[in-house]
Amino acid sequence: SQKKGSDMIRTLAEKGYSDAMVYYGMCLNEGRANNAPNSDAAVSWFKRCADIYEHPQSQYELGVAFYTGEGVVEDEEEAVRLFQLAAEQDHPAACYMLGDCLLDGIGAEVDRGLALEWLVRSAELGHRGARSRVMAVLQKREGEDYDGFTDASRQTLIEHTVLSATK
Repeated sequence: SQKKGSDMIRTLAEKGYSDAMVYYGMCLNEGRANNAPNSDAAVSWFKRCADIYEHPQSQYELGVAFYTGEGVVEDEEEAVRLFQLAAEQDHPAACYMLGDCLLDGIGAEVDRGLALEWLVRSAELGHRGARSRVMAVLQKREGEDYDGFTDASRQTLIEHTVLSATK
């Protein structure tokens, strides 16, 4: 039963197993096993796991909490910091969120070049939406200044992104 599974995960989390800590937090956040969602308790588990183990999934989940304001006061700069910690450990969704934040100037200064690097990395790691996001960013718009980013460099990046995402 879901209740029995949830109890097993909670027991492992309480014993300090990092994956269980994150997963139990996710269960609390989503209200699984016939429990009401509890984002405050979820954030507590994500934070504990991130502090003890620097676990990339916990850093990512905590980043999402700060990004959305669920279980904590919304803090986009803290969200970006956490996304970066997880992205540096090759967490695909964190790479995507970091790139997206840098692209839109959410919690950080706009940096299209760095945003593209993270979005491409996310695509390389298999994130489903990253490749289409990269393609949208690279779509040439008339009248926009792309600095030294030429059509040839745009095509090379597109080919790299498409080829690496299909491996």
